[in-house]
Parts: sequence; structure tokens; C-alpha cells
Amino acid sequence: MTTTSQARIERFVDSFIRSSQVEQLTSERDSDFWNEPDRASRCYEAAESGADGKTHAEVIQDWRDAFENMLSDRRGKEYPTRFAAAINAIFDGIEAWHETNGSLYQEIG
Repeated sequence: MTTTSQARIERFVDSFIRSSQVEQLTSERDSDFWNEPDRASRCYEAAESGADGKTHAEVIQDWRDAFENMLSDRRGKEYPTRFAAAINAIFDGIEAWHETNGSLYQEIG
């Protein structure tokens, strides 16, 4: 991958993880006591003290799921294999960093 392409991918990820798509999915899961009871309880309790309550693993999985949802909304179009692989490689790198540093399953403050 060229450095220009890599920079574009990084800009896309930076924008995407702050997008309304990710925010909406995360918000739904943070308050989904039916399907995500542990996470919803943690987030509810953490919010009482102004904290977040999610783990880095949950946040990264939200990114992955929101990205796949975005791609699936492209009905009738060819799946962008190289683009998806480049985005997922960044997600993998972030996940690996948190795993190496022991913060992957740590609650976000």
C-alpha cells in the first residue's frame, strides 16, 4: 500500500470511529439491558460517577460491527475487499496494542 493510501485509510478510520454510525451503535449497546446486560449495567453504574464503563475490547468490536454494517448497506455493490482488509488491519493493530499493554478488557474511566 502506498503511503498516500495508508494516510487516506488512517483519516477514514479517525473520522469513522467518531461518526454517528458508531455513536448510535455504541449508545444502543450501552443501554441494551436485554442483549448486553453486563455492559449496560457497567455503563449505567459508571455514568453515575461520570465515567464510561465500556472496555476497550467492546469499543473496538463496536467499530468493527459498525464498519461491517456500513459495508452491508452498500447492497448491489461489490464488497471492497482491499479497503475492508486495510481498515480491519488498523482495528487489529489497536486491539493488539491494548492486549499487549493489558488494557483490552479494562473498563474505560
